[in-house]
Amino acid sequence: MAIELNLDSLKDMKKADFVKAFKNKPAWKKANAVIILVDYKLDGKKATVAIPFKKIAEMKMEMKRLKKEKLHLLKKSGGASFEIEKNPDGPIANIELLNGGLAPQAMGTKVADLFAIIKLGIKTSQSAEAAAEAAELPAEKDPDENLPEDNYNDVETDEEDEAEDKNETSIADNAQKETVKQALMPEEKAKMMGNMKKMEENLNKLITKLNDLKSK
Repeated sequence: MAIELNLDSLKDMKKADFVKAFKNKPAWKKANAVIILVDYKLDGKKATVAIPFKKIAEMKMEMKRLKKEKLHLLKKSGGASFEIEKNPDGPIANIELLNGGLAPQAMGTKVADLFAIIKLGIKTSQSAEAAAEAAELPAEKDPDENLPEDNYNDVETDEEDEAEDKNETSIADNAQKETVKQALMPEEKAKMMGNMKKMEENLNKLITKLNDLKSK
């Protein structure tokens, strides 16, 4: 059973469990929003984490809860829209920060390192509303500032994901071929029936000729 990735499950997650949950590609394919937490305490180290959401409204509700329950520093938390775009060099996630205190420049390469695990590039921006909200937030003391950082350099990209993508493509191609085959079947059947009719006509002509010869 897949581990569900949310604000509550993150609290006691080990790094291996987070990476496994983060690699749930179907969740990212369906995502329209994301919460990004930079320097989040994960398994004894500071790490960047991201949680996918199907709806922007759901993300905003969780951001309100994060702020109310003080689940993470607001200056290092951001709610954003999320959209995967096709690119000649590979898919890119277009991430636009909509609320929270996180700014694109504060992410550095941390978010890029995270999404590299699933071979997804990123492009970040910030709405005017989010920029204004971030500017108004007071300074916060980070209780985990002395923890070592984890940039996921020791996490290998999953080759099974690449094999899965190839398999999905192969299945799609086979399905398309089968559809074409099914579409051609009536035409092939009609052609076969026509050939059989001609054979029957020729056979009848041959029988007629044989009977004529016998009568002579």
